[in-house]
Amino acid sequence: MRSKILRCESCARYTLKEICPSCGGRAIASKPARFSPDDPYGRYRRALALEAE
Repeated sequence: MRSKILRCESCARYTLKEICPSCGGRAIASKPARFSPDDPYGRYRRALALEAE
């Protein structure tokens, strides 16, 4: 699944557009969230997934 939020290479602002509205620079995909083996919200995420089925 591709993230919809992008980050500008030039000014480091976040945007949803391919071109940064602030500086006109190229926006690239932001980095994924840091992995944590503890996964503090995993229980809630799994519960929501079960409800959705």
